[in-house]
Amino acid sequence: MPPANVCGTPSPIIVWQFVDGKPGHEKQSTGLLQGLEALHPIEVYDIDVRFKGMLWRQIRRRLGNETPDFASPDLLIGVGHATHLPLLIARRVCGGRSVVLMKPTLPYGLFDLLFVPQHDRVRRRANVVATRGVICPSVAADKEPGSGLILLGGTSAHFEWSNPDIGKHIEAIVRASPDVRWQVCDSRRTPDGIRGCIRSAPNLTFRHWQTAPADFLEKTLPRTEYVWVSADSASMLYESLAAQARVGIIALRPKRRRGNKHAVSLEALIADGYVVSSNDGYRLTATAARPRFPPENHRCAKIMLDRLVGRED
Repeated sequence: MPPANVCGTPSPIIVWQFVDGKPGHEKQSTGLLQGLEALHPIEVYDIDVRFKGMLWRQIRRRLGNETPDFASPDLLIGVGHATHLPLLIARRVCGGRSVVLMKPTLPYGLFDLLFVPQHDRVRRRANVVATRGVICPSVAADKEPGSGLILLGGTSAHFEWSNPDIGKHIEAIVRASPDVRWQVCDSRRTPDGIRGCIRSAPNLTFRHWQTAPADFLEKTLPRTEYVWVSADSASMLYESLAAQARVGIIALRPKRRRGNKHAVSLEALIADGYVVSSNDGYRLTATAARPRFPPENHRCAKIMLDRLVGRED
């Protein structure tokens, strides 16, 4: 653990957060940092691996005994394959402990700690922690009664997508809960033409991702009572669960039955009662009380703090 400063308050844990420009990846590491900050003060420096000069400047200054721009890291955290090699180079030169989220392509032994979703079925290793789905921020707020979101993904490697079929699902959801104010939100992956497949209704609003405010979901999701998510959108599914909404999955046909890890993880969530499937009906408001989904970011942050911070090489 970093020592306390002269005033007796804990010195912050210095974190280098490696990002690759993909919002879904950055949201995962941000979720982990949210959990860590709840346990201990942190100071975070972002290193965007798309701009190589940002990292090489830090390395050159240390190798040349110059004053670096960033404080030396206690933790180096990365999500996405593009962050892994720069993270390892920085660890070698600048010190700190390496943490990656998601299954890496590089040898696992190169990293100090890995958080890998259970559905990736990774062999047990001392430095691997299995997570239930992806790590994400957990922000829950007082719910606005009668508020609802329908979050759409799009084409993926794991599920078939049909705009007309999605339109039918949305119509059934809206019809089943006419007292809920539904907002449909598409995404970058949603195929063109989806708006024309959604029938208008008095309690339905469509929000296109290009015209909605950048922070729309970040502000709206924690206050939303009911959320439907298309089966391909794993990150939005776990964010909705972490926000403690009542969550339904818009069922899509898997592209393959065997070896479809995402379909298997959805089935487990349904079996445990955390979510319902559109195959079983469209009225979330009629479902019985469900178990509270435990956000993974706080659990994983505690593991990271206990195992890595303050340990010597």
